Amino acid sequence: MSSPGRFGCVLATVLAGLMVWAAPSGAIPWDLGGAVPPEETTAPVLPDPLCQQSYADDEPVPGPRIHFGVGPRLAGEIGSGQTTPLVPENWQERDRALRRLAGDRDFTVRLNRLFLSDGWRGIRQFQKMARHYGRLGFGVELQVRYHPRPQQNGDIGAWLDYVRDVVRAFGPIKAVRALQITNEVNLTVSPNTSDGAWLNSTRALVAGVKTAQRYSNRLGFGHLKIGFNFAWRFGAEADADFWDRLAAVGGKELRQATDWVGIDLYPGTYLPPRVSISNYGDAFLEAIAQMRECYMPKAGFGPRFPLKVEETGWPTGPGRSEEEQAQVLRQFVDTAHRYRGTYKVTDFRWFGLRDNNSDGPDYQSYFGLLRSNYSKKPAFYEYLTRVSKLGAGRSSR
Repeated sequence: MSSPGRFGCVLATVLAGLMVWAAPSGAIPWDLGGAVPPEETTAPVLPDPLCQQSYADDEPVPGPRIHFGVGPRLAGEIGSGQTTPLVPENWQERDRALRRLAGDRDFTVRLNRLFLSDGWRGIRQFQKMARHYGRLGFGVELQVRYHPRPQQNGDIGAWLDYVRDVVRAFGPIKAVRALQITNEVNLTVSPNTSDGAWLNSTRALVAGVKTAQRYSNRLGFGHLKIGFNFAWRFGAEADADFWDRLAAVGGKELRQATDWVGIDLYPGTYLPPRVSISNYGDAFLEAIAQMRECYMPKAGFGPRFPLKVEETGWPTGPGRSEEEQAQVLRQFVDTAHRYRGTYKVTDFRWFGLRDNNSDGPDYQSYFGLLRSNYSKKPAFYEYLTRVSKLGAGRSSR
């Protein structure tokens, strides 16, 4: 966080997810720290309206290999804007690191922070990036942000015009595989990173997904896969309400327009807090299982919908070691791979490639696999090894 005030606001929201809750007889309350292994977890007792139980009781099932990727752009700071200076990018060093991570595997770069407020100027900038990464052999996924200018806030018509512009601009670029419409609408306290702070954000998600799907099909861009994401566990009641709203506002039409659903999860950074985690792999599993078996079904999203890990990470920085980051990455990836068939996990994106500023004041500048001078942290080699051994081949798309 960039200031104690912002940190306190977000921390209060996160800790709301730790509310005291009495489990039904025989149920296991949400095992936030991963202390209870799956073989000791009993089946949930339904109904569970706030998704407060543990759902991590399933056997691991193999499936198609996961498609890996990374976010090469800056990490957004929680709050209203960026405050820590970004160390200038060296595109040659960046591309060299990306090519090494990808090796001979299928690999996607997730381009975040394409804002409605930036209009055609932002679209043209991202077109250049998408074409560049396509020439390097990578797939491209775009985070299409609602994030309006003040006069556009709540204007769904202006937003849908923008969504059509995005489809028209990126559909002809074959490397662009997916559009994530809006970002983290359930998170309402951070307009810089998430769209829930803006007026009519749920309508923006629903109408945006439907418009993107309809318009891309009309123009013959069937290779564009349309989806949306969810910031996992930022308040039990608010998160459950988000999925209930999707059921009410989106319904069947939203499900028909959606190709995939994404989850953003940060065990040890946001929720669960680092001090409570006894097993990072099992804490990660708790999130995936809860997402698949409780949150998504609330809005009618069943097992046919691919589940993408759109963002996960663990920053270094003051009081957080690079060695622990590597260990956490290994547990996250290995858990996703082991349970990929159980929960239909198709994609995994690490957030992100490089630190914003390796001399920054807090963890928000340190999410990278690389330091800001492009030297490699131990986690870089962990990810490279797992992409090489576990990742899907280039011919699998």
